[in-house]
Amino acid sequence: MPLPQPLHIFRKDLTHLWPETLAVLALFAAFAWSAPSGWTQSPYAGAAQVLALFLHILMPVAWIVLISRLIHDEPLVGDRQFWTSRPYHWAKLLAAKLLYLVVFLYLPFLLMQVFLLKRAGLYPTTAIPDLLYNLLLLTVIVIVPITAIAAVTATFARVLLAVLGAIFYLLILAGILGWINWTLLTPPYVTQVLIALLVLIPGLVLVFQYATRRTTVARIALIATPAVLAVLLLLTPATALVRRAYPLAKTKADPTLGEMPEQFRPKSAQPGLLRTLRNEVQVVIPFSVADADKESNYLVDGASVSVHAGSIHWTSPYTVGAGAQFNSGTPIAASTVAIPLYIFNQIRTLPTDVHLSLAVTHFKADPPATWKSSLKPFAVPGHGLCTYAPENPDLPPVCRYAFKSPELNFLIAPLADSCSAPTAPPIPGRTSLGSRGSTLDFDPVVTVPIVFPAARDPMQHPVLCPGAPLTFIEAKRVGKVRFETDSRQLILDDYAVRVTPQASEQQEPIPRQ
Repeated sequence: MPLPQPLHIFRKDLTHLWPETLAVLALFAAFAWSAPSGWTQSPYAGAAQVLALFLHILMPVAWIVLISRLIHDEPLVGDRQFWTSRPYHWAKLLAAKLLYLVVFLYLPFLLMQVFLLKRAGLYPTTAIPDLLYNLLLLTVIVIVPITAIAAVTATFARVLLAVLGAIFYLLILAGILGWINWTLLTPPYVTQVLIALLVLIPGLVLVFQYATRRTTVARIALIATPAVLAVLLLLTPATALVRRAYPLAKTKADPTLGEMPEQFRPKSAQPGLLRTLRNEVQVVIPFSVADADKESNYLVDGASVSVHAGSIHWTSPYTVGAGAQFNSGTPIAASTVAIPLYIFNQIRTLPTDVHLSLAVTHFKADPPATWKSSLKPFAVPGHGLCTYAPENPDLPPVCRYAFKSPELNFLIAPLADSCSAPTAPPIPGRTSLGSRGSTLDFDPVVTVPIVFPAARDPMQHPVLCPGAPLTFIEAKRVGKVRFETDSRQLILDDYAVRVTPQASEQQEPIPRQ
């Protein structure tokens, strides 16, 4: 039985491209060998990490070479293609190219990451969503753009020039967007939509080029795609999306935010010069927190402020929350907002009504769980695995996670002045393991050292010894909620952030008006 046409083309491509394909597979194998040295504390870790750094550069270059050679084996640019005079169907030709990428790029990439997770003592089955998401990022950032560029160019040199030009173009566009959207909270759902469009539009261009070979139209569409996405981002109704994604707190279980009691309000402005950035003044708006659940923590993602003084009304968009948070242990909290200098100067000494809106992520702590450290690798919550340095157990243990550690993971443990010959009773230590979101990375293993703040004291060196009990308090995301509170008759000049003249010698004082 004869092979289907896509498999015939696949076999032909393998015959033509075996050197490039072998190079890509060899680089995957080299990275799988070198990456573990960074988190197993191997004596050859330094050299292996340098090799891994070079592989981070060589692997994408090898992918570009393979993809461009694969597409150019049946060129689409020009009017003298040999394959158009043969019984090739464009859809079957495109299917053969995609099959080649799946077999020799996607599959080795996935197997390399699964191998590294197993090598780290982790379970790949618990990281399936992150593995798939990493493949999606690989598609969005590398495969689709490079394949589409190769489809509208005639040679590898032009592919390379087009890639460099595209990177420069995207950097300029990202800089413009960053300047316009300075400190603004990214609207919900926008990232997912942009990823979908970054796959869909170049993917449609690729199909269009294979079907029609109208290169000029395909090139224009590719060049216009980032600009179109930037315009869509600028036209997005960010405030409406934030309010929809963060519903107003209405339940009895939610804490109550109010204005700061009168006795705690500042009576005058702090000394120093106003701290301004991009002609905006930083103003700290305090508020009280009551009836917060003891197991809950509220992380401020963004804040919007409305000011009303006399005839002046102004409302800000939602800006990033800079990690501000509040809970039952913070009866008085604050959020920093930016007010344009020209607005601030008009109302700085006037009694101003301030309406503060906070977009918040609610975390709730699970019951404490006690685990035990040991010289052998020991498990911790969040599907992590921790190990001590075999030659020196006085060094902090390092925990390994698949792609990211838990979002909020607090740790309480007794610390000793020495593991071999302690001279004082253990002291309690508290720390947080932190977190990192999933990004496109070749190494799926995230390493987090267990370092306690007390260990940074230059006069003391308490350590976490093997055998010590570890009490973990993991806070899990509950949902998103919006809090709103009003403060009456504030003098904003008293709440503006200031710096000392020594810290800003070149900044001129801004007089009151």
